[in-house]
Amino acid sequence: MKNFGIIAHLKRPNVELSAKLIIDWLKAEKLGCRVCEELIEGFHLSDKVLPEDEFYAGLDCILSLGGDGTILTSVRRAGHFGIPVLGINVGRLGFLTEILPEDLISALEKLKNDDYQLDERMALQAQVEGGNGGCYWALNDFVLDHGDNTRLVKLDLYRNEQFVFPCNADGLIISTPTGSTAYNLAAGGPVIHPHLAAIIASPICPHSLTLRPIIFDEQSRLTVEVASTDIDVRLTVDGQIHCILEHGAKVHISKAPHKIKLIRIKPYSFFEILRTKLHWGGRPLTTEND
Repeated sequence: MKNFGIIAHLKRPNVELSAKLIIDWLKAEKLGCRVCEELIEGFHLSDKVLPEDEFYAGLDCILSLGGDGTILTSVRRAGHFGIPVLGINVGRLGFLTEILPEDLISALEKLKNDDYQLDERMALQAQVEGGNGGCYWALNDFVLDHGDNTRLVKLDLYRNEQFVFPCNADGLIISTPTGSTAYNLAAGGPVIHPHLAAIIASPICPHSLTLRPIIFDEQSRLTVEVASTDIDVRLTVDGQIHCILEHGAKVHISKAPHKIKLIRIKPYSFFEILRTKLHWGGRPLTTEND
């Protein structure tokens, strides 16, 4: 790899220090380096802020500095350009990020020498019909809920134009396998290995004991229609982008035409991450007298 882009969440502790270390190392190695607008402004750099297409053109890699939220932003921007992303964890959980700041230089050396592996993940795309419309991509999930309202929303779910179920609930999560360990898991949905190709629909606190999560194959085209007439519904993309949907609006969700490429420097085990990050299978804490 010769040309690198850096996307950073400057409000995270130690991000500026890590970003400066990366920039200085890349310059010393005479490798290409482009930085996001936030770094240009935060470091008072003389670099020109480039339009998105120009920023990503010719890049071999994106270095994402922050937590899982930063890497979600990075992969949504870089994904449809086919550029792989390395997550550098200066956040908290770091479920998607790959390395810690103390491993930065050794990781950069491996990237320079093409000593890494690519972990390809399925993404979802959503086309909104009605209102202002719009097309969105997500690595984790799309969530339709009541927003700031406290009333149940009414949604109708279809697969390939066949009616699946009416959903009277706090909302509905449409998730990828990668996102199965995020909001989907908290809502009682299943854990899906990230290399499987599937789409998960998980109701949020449904007003029915029989309404449970359902897993669809990757070729499914799901449509969620807003049936609520008295409140608007909020669509949220990866927990970061929001738009409001009125009665009758439809969201068509399917597998994205591109895959997300995550860089792996070290051997990757999904199950080890479940055990260490989510304490999967851990025994409850007890006192010595129990």
